[in-house]
Amino acid sequence: MPPNLKTFRALLLYGLLLALQAGSGLAESVERLQYQVSYRGAFSLGKDVPIADLVLQTRLPGGVAELGEARLEVSSSAYPLVEALYPIRYRFRSWNAPRDGGLIGFEDFEQTNRRRHRLYLRDRSALGVQHFDLERREGRSEMAQLDKGVRPDTAAPGGALLDRLGMLQWLRTLALHDQAEYSLPVTNGRERFVYRVRVEGSERLVLAGTMYPAWKLRFDGYQRDADGTEQIAHRSVFVWLSRSPGQAPLRAEARYPVGLFRIELRPGPGKGQVALAEP
Repeated sequence: MPPNLKTFRALLLYGLLLALQAGSGLAESVERLQYQVSYRGAFSLGKDVPIADLVLQTRLPGGVAELGEARLEVSSSAYPLVEALYPIRYRFRSWNAPRDGGLIGFEDFEQTNRRRHRLYLRDRSALGVQHFDLERREGRSEMAQLDKGVRPDTAAPGGALLDRLGMLQWLRTLALHDQAEYSLPVTNGRERFVYRVRVEGSERLVLAGTMYPAWKLRFDGYQRDADGTEQIAHRSVFVWLSRSPGQAPLRAEARYPVGLFRIELRPGPGKGQVALAEP
């Protein structure tokens, strides 16, 4: 049987972003990268087994669009065994303010053995976001504005806050260096976290026979209980970012009791956007 969706989603959200957007009014895509998700563990008898495809696309503001957008979409449609046991369709879109990368809103869509479709918009509450159930036809006007790259009227500015996809996007804009550390406020729409991100060092990562200079980052999430004590929210997740301009995600890994999950850049047109030379 396949690993459960909660475990699978955790790696995807901490790991990479993807998008396939045919949005009118949005700027031209500036990045489109394709990945493969694999699993190795007890359910695969210790072998690496591909379980889903993932595409990364990022859009910048332009035209009538005032917001930046990244979109994560995952599908198991090319993998008959997964389709037979636990078909996966997942989409995550994140919108941010172009000036500072701050959270404006994010969409979370999931269809497996059930369907869920939600929108979260920034507000001034303690949680930091308000929630709309799109399956119940809530937030349709707000969603329409975001589709055009426009800040919804009901999205209120607040203090520093990111979603997990926006966190990765923000880190990609930084001048990373060995042993750098960052502490970031993050929400998943239901809870708030503090993420501590550390640059573990520089490595040479080999993908499909090609070597890429890369930064290895470690992500650790924490939640605060009632008395303010921090509790670990999940196991560490590791992400490798290219050291070329744009710092594209190359690989993400997370180990769970059921096994190792990996997302890895795969050969294709998008791969050529990642420079091969040492910076």
